[in-house]
Amino acid sequence: YAGKNLVSVTKEGVELPEDEDVKKKFEEEKATYEGLCKVMKDILDNKVENVCVSQRLVSSPCCIVTSQYGWTANMERIIKAQTLKDNSSLKYIAAKKHMELKP
Repeated sequence: YAGKNLVSVTKEGVELPEDEDVKKKFEEEKATYEGLCKVMKDILDNKVENVCVSQRLVSSPCCIVTSQYGWTANMERIIKAQTLKDNSSLKYIAAKKHMELKP
């Protein structure tokens, strides 16, 4: 693993290796689906922070990921399982999610 950085695939911003043709095609698809992303963001206003088109999806139509510097879904689950005095602090623990769509 020398020279390689480990990256969590459950977070936004995962970049996969690609050539110029694939990158150009993705930019075109991204522009095509921009209107759909805005409509879905308006519908899911309080539930997600961002809706965007992603290259990471192969067989599923969409996925929910955490922000790049936020806690992962598993970490949120662990913290929620801890016994806390009051449940009001749980709203600060939960981070907004990002929805990624398959073009």
